[in-house]
Amino acid sequence: MSAIKTASFYPRDGALQWVWHAVVVAVLLGWPVWAGQPRFALHLAIMVSLYACLAMSMNLVLRIGQLSLAHGALFGLGAYASAILSRDYGWSFPAAFLGAGVLTAALAVITGPIFMRIKGVHFALLTFALGEAVVLSFIEFHELFGGNNGFGQIPALQASLPIPEGRYGVYLVTVSFALVVYFVLRALYRREWGMVADSLHQNEQLVRSGGLNVLRFRVSVFVLSALIAGWTGSLYAHYQGYISPDSFGFWTAVNAVIMNVLGGVGALAGAVVGAAILIPLPELLRDLQQYQRLIYGLTLILLLLFMPQGLAGLWRKWRGARKEAA
Repeated sequence: MSAIKTASFYPRDGALQWVWHAVVVAVLLGWPVWAGQPRFALHLAIMVSLYACLAMSMNLVLRIGQLSLAHGALFGLGAYASAILSRDYGWSFPAAFLGAGVLTAALAVITGPIFMRIKGVHFALLTFALGEAVVLSFIEFHELFGGNNGFGQIPALQASLPIPEGRYGVYLVTVSFALVVYFVLRALYRREWGMVADSLHQNEQLVRSGGLNVLRFRVSVFVLSALIAGWTGSLYAHYQGYISPDSFGFWTAVNAVIMNVLGGVGALAGAVVGAAILIPLPELLRDLQQYQRLIYGLTLILLLLFMPQGLAGLWRKWRGARKEAA
């Protein structure tokens, strides 16, 4: 570890950056009040917040050079766990939320030491199989999960939390959670932890020579990623009030990957930007709903071919060109 140890991977935030962060947080929390709490805009904002969290959980795994196709199922496991605990066992939302995270993290703890020994396409295939097994369980164990009929009558967040009624209350919870996830991961990425993650992806041998237990580090990343995905699923279930296996399959994981590729895998904010662009698309392309997966697939291909570093890469090039011009 000493070979790569550093106090901070990036320079500390200056006063201007803290002011900028405070302004962004204030705008995110306050705009619905100023805009009159528009229902449809709030719905889109809630979904963007949730899928931004899922995309950020995927970013953790992508950061160490792995591609998880189980994240849709982990998202779903958190949703079903929270829904069952709250509706069938009478748990409050905070308790069900914590329970959902513990369950998804536990699955990652069990599978991580096996899966994280493998890299590349074989890891992707293993996580795909895990995801399919979890989603199949949602379908086959009908009495517990509701099968293809889905699982409904999930208590709303307002039943346990002292938040405003309607979508504005849900928005405050989801966007606050997204902000916490973002700033916690940002702090991790900007310190030794982030440097280790990047080094693992670029030069694993260097990391090993520094004395780091690579397997343990990879498993910890997978567990943290699963924890965030499970908590996000819990929020999703209590917002929707009804969930079904269709919402948590392979394509949910692929969408999380596309969000990262669109925004730029190397930038945490890229996952958020990718979600902000991708989630409203179905509404904008409602007349082309039957071609949605085709459009997403073509988008991913074009991004990988012509913009492999995503929007973050374009931003860095633009800033670099400005500095050279100055």
